[in-house]
Amino acid sequence: MVIKRHMLSKRDVKELVGEVPWLSEAYNNLDEVEVIEVRDDLRLYKVGDEVAVVKATIKVNEASRDVTYPTLLAANKYPVILNYYPVAQVDEGAVKPIATGADVMRPGIRGLSRPFKVGDVVLIKSPSGRIIAIAVSLFESEELMKMSRGKVLKNIHHIDDEVWRLMSGEHEHK
Repeated sequence: MVIKRHMLSKRDVKELVGEVPWLSEAYNNLDEVEVIEVRDDLRLYKVGDEVAVVKATIKVNEASRDVTYPTLLAANKYPVILNYYPVAQVDEGAVKPIATGADVMRPGIRGLSRPFKVGDVVLIKSPSGRIIAIAVSLFESEELMKMSRGKVLKNIHHIDDEVWRLMSGEHEHK
């Protein structure tokens, strides 16, 4: 796997902050932002020594879309991020499957912090208050809450996934 890395220009950093406004609130110094291009469909943005943001192309309901989201590290370290995304509170029984990559099923959701649309990034929070996964909604929140079963949120970032391993420096060669 060939990974390309380069520093963003000041203009590109400004553009990234326009797209990800919480960056300037979470990180005091945005002078040096490095982009790590893993593939055409996966880029990591590193602020200082932390990978903070991921841009990826993912499939949602048969359509590919570009999604920008915080890493689990950033979402758990900087509470301000919770102001920018809806949060789905899950029950204890759902924690282990979701934390290891399972999509979120409707029965496991105990509540939502605010409404969202199909394709929106949703943070998945355990009963203990930790963000255990980042997901994309397959339904509008109103429709989701009326459902009693089925897959409702697609898990796009969890512990020990590709992004996690890249952040940890464990590059996987496929």
